[in-house]
Parts: sequence; structure tokens; C-alpha cells
Amino acid sequence: MTATTHPLSLTWLRRSLSLALFLLAGVSQLASAHIDLQRAGTHVAKFEQGERGRDTKIGACGNPEGVATGAIYTYKPGETITIALAEYVRHPGYFRIAFDNDGDDDFVDPRWIVPVDPDNRAGGCPIDGTDQCRLGDQATEGDFFNNATVLMDNLNPHTRDTAQATYTWQVTLPNVECDNCTLQIIQIMEDPAGPAHGVYNTTTQDDDNDVYHQCIDLVLTPDAVAGDAANAAAKALMPAAP
Repeated sequence: MTATTHPLSLTWLRRSLSLALFLLAGVSQLASAHIDLQRAGTHVAKFEQGERGRDTKIGACGNPEGVATGAIYTYKPGETITIALAEYVRHPGYFRIAFDNDGDDDFVDPRWIVPVDPDNRAGGCPIDGTDQCRLGDQATEGDFFNNATVLMDNLNPHTRDTAQATYTWQVTLPNVECDNCTLQIIQIMEDPAGPAHGVYNTTTQDDDNDVYHQCIDLVLTPDAVAGDAANAAAKALMPAAP
């Protein structure tokens, strides 16, 4: 006797399979995505995000082989500006803001990570000789202000449960004039070791590292109109409000 399948059963199976594939694709995208300036609404990053955000792990500005957005923001030297950043996948960790007055080659990623929640890290700290993890007081013993470019450090340390969708900072720019300066915002992740995350890794050019990079191209000039968010080209790149 040959078994048969009811046509409705086949239809249900096809729809279920399609839904499962769609959901898996969405999970894959979210698993590789992390932070984004543009969706937070104040600035457009130097480079377009790489596929699913993965390339934001490459320093100094994320996605260096990608497409430059052309967004350049003009401010007065010493002006205080508002910067917002979206974290659309929750990770434990903290943020840092740094400034290079000529390009982006002076930034130095943290050399080690002190976890916010060390008790939630299977395998302890460090796990092995390659693990850039240190135990201690996270607020005072992290690799903070590790060179002269860093303006603000250890911003908003949080666990996965206390992560926010958007972070906003008031940043006072250095009182210098420059026509090729860069503001860098990084997130240092502190996920527990497991299937998706191994040892802590802050190697700038390693796309398996735990540091996520975004940069803003700047011009600082006394001729800028204080409070003006950006030049016309940068404003045009900002997504329209929903």
C-alpha cells in the first residue's frame, strides 16, 4: 500500500518551511548586527555598514572596504554636540568616544577587558592564554583612556538585561581647527564565552573581535555656525522620519 499525503498537508508543510527559513534569516542578520549611528538619528557614519553589520568589528572605523557615505559634519572648535547611537542587539559592555585631529590612524582599541558581570562568564577569566580578560573593578581597572585621542571612556557600562536601545551623549569637541578630523565611537562587548562568543579579543583588524566601531567625519572651523547639525550633504543622507 502506497502512502499518500493530503494536499492541504503539503501546503501547510511548505508554508511552515518558508516561515522557518524567513525566521532563521532574520536571526542570522540580528546575530551579526550590533550598533548603528544612522538609525539613532543624529549622525551618519563614515562608512556604510557591512553585510549585517559584521564589518563594524574592523577598526578603526568599521567596514573599511565598504562604501564611504560622504557625510561630513562641520562644527566650531570646542563646540558641544549631541551624539546618539543605537544598539539593536543587546550586549553587555560599555562605550568609548575618541577624537583624531588628522584622519583615523591614532586610535588604539582597549588592550584588555574587565567584565561588568564576571560571575556570568563560563570558564572564568581568563579562559586561556589568548583571553584578553582581566578580573578586577570594572570601573577603575579597564584599559581606559589608553592614549591621547580618548575623550570619554567607560560610558554606560551595562549587562544584557540593562542594555538600552539608544544611548545619547553630550560630547565637547577639542578646541582645535582641522579639516580631516574623525570622531570614533566604539562598543566593547563583554558577552559570556559560549557557542557564539569565545575568549575576549580586542585585536583591531580581526573580524572575530569584541569591539564595534563607528566613525564620524568632521571639519572644525571658526566659520561654522554653532549648533548647526551638519552640512547639507550629511543632512541629505539622514533617513526621513517615519
